[in-house]
Amino acid sequence: MYKREIIDKLRRMRSEDQSYTDGRILSSVSTKPLNVAIKAYEIFSDTNALDTHVFRSVERLERDIIEWFGKLLKNRKTAGYITTGGTEANIVALFVAKKTYPKKREILVPESAHYSIQRAADLLGLRIKYVPLDRDFRVDVSEIENRINKDTLAIVATAGTSALGVVDPIEEINELCGNIFFHVDAAFGGFVIPFLDSKLRIDFSIENMDSITIDPHKMGLAPIPSGAILFRDKSYLDKLKTSPTYLPSQPFTLSGSRSGGAIAATWATINYLGMDGYRRIVKRCMENTRFLCRELRKMDVNILVEPELNVVGIRPRNLERVWTLLRGRGWNILMDTHSKSLRVVVMPHVTEKVIGEFVRDLREIIQLCL
Repeated sequence: MYKREIIDKLRRMRSEDQSYTDGRILSSVSTKPLNVAIKAYEIFSDTNALDTHVFRSVERLERDIIEWFGKLLKNRKTAGYITTGGTEANIVALFVAKKTYPKKREILVPESAHYSIQRAADLLGLRIKYVPLDRDFRVDVSEIENRINKDTLAIVATAGTSALGVVDPIEEINELCGNIFFHVDAAFGGFVIPFLDSKLRIDFSIENMDSITIDPHKMGLAPIPSGAILFRDKSYLDKLKTSPTYLPSQPFTLSGSRSGGAIAATWATINYLGMDGYRRIVKRCMENTRFLCRELRKMDVNILVEPELNVVGIRPRNLERVWTLLRGRGWNILMDTHSKSLRVVVMPHVTEKVIGEFVRDLREIIQLCL
């Protein structure tokens, strides 16, 4: 095929998918990346972060990113690296936990945790004890305490659950984690909570928190793939170092070859937006979230839990029928079978205008389903 044929075919195929620009993708935790990030990706698209002896600039960019996260998480000693996403980051966190307490095998995990925790447990030979949720869909801290025993390796908490955007009571869990590894999966909430005017806290001032997952390719607005695993200090990463005979370095990352393009794009995004830029974006998303909730309360629908982040769980009557009709009108919205709700993630592309159109269609569909 000629170059023009290839490009034309790809454009036709992409045109068959929905676009973030029309706002009708309501359940995605990603959004359209910035143009500056796409350009940065292109400039570094031929670089491999594994080959630090060849591409020293990529190593410097990644170090800058981790330093930026250190400021965000109130810890200048923060160490970590850019992953392919939250799944890899969660696996790495529990890999380090296993290295830290090699004789323990049991992890306490909320029922609402991301499925990657189960993946990590299967890969690492760990046993999961699932912990039930309270009526607000947060993990029940008293049930965690009841399940702790001499074989407890780690406790996992979530800051922004996949279904409802709920934040587990992290500071209360922290009190239970003395000689227990404490990992917080903030893949979604990591670029929201630090910029909120609220009492929520996810940073290394929480003294027993060992590691945290944050995904720049979610509310960080970086292109996919870009996750991050962050530890309290570099001693955690030292546990993962290996010494390939053919490399002049000691890699500690789970994956070998890593895209320098993804790292450059993430660097470009956080430097373009800065702390103030993210604060403005989060403020706008939360204002739109509150607007959505006000409109929903005028209808015969149940908001499952008062949103702390920009995620709203909606339970109308005739849930499956309503969901089907919404999708028939072009709304790309997901239904969570566990909480029996529709999930709306109010990302930057979900504007007040889009929310007004969605509410209008939802109201009409609810009337049809009476």
